[in-house]
Amino acid sequence: MSDIARWADQTWTALLNLLQKIIVPNWTDWINALPILVLIGLLGPILTLVFLLWLHYVLFVRRKGRVRVADLTPVPAERDESGFWVIPPNTPFCPREGLLYPPTARRCASDGEELMVRCPVDSTTRVASQDICRGCGTKYVLGAVSTALTVQRPSGPPEGGAAVA
Repeated sequence: MSDIARWADQTWTALLNLLQKIIVPNWTDWINALPILVLIGLLGPILTLVFLLWLHYVLFVRRKGRVRVADLTPVPAERDESGFWVIPPNTPFCPREGLLYPPTARRCASDGEELMVRCPVDSTTRVASQDICRGCGTKYVLGAVSTALTVQRPSGPPEGGAAVA
């Protein structure tokens, strides 16, 4: 037998052995691999759903930014034509300095004195810590008004640099 015939015979035998492994598999190996295939078949879809739910949360549900409520600082009250301060009702104010404070403030930041409040009904003034007007008997709570929050935007990256964000 020549070299070409021997080479053709070996090639043909290798091809038949390869086809035999594909067509007639070793069933023992397949049976041994069944637990792994079942595990992949069950855990694969579950892990995919968990990943997709997490991705949906990250992209669409989670809040994108942080809102910091600004601490309201006292602002000077306006003056009328005669030079007196114009004090809106239910707004704590310092009678010495003419500063208007946020509704939750009770003491002046500079001198520590109690803030005063003008009654919306009869325009009498009272101490901000009192809930009842001594003149008309109106009971009300400061800070319970439905005013919009003042939101403070950061001017730059957060403390620690942009890597923290």
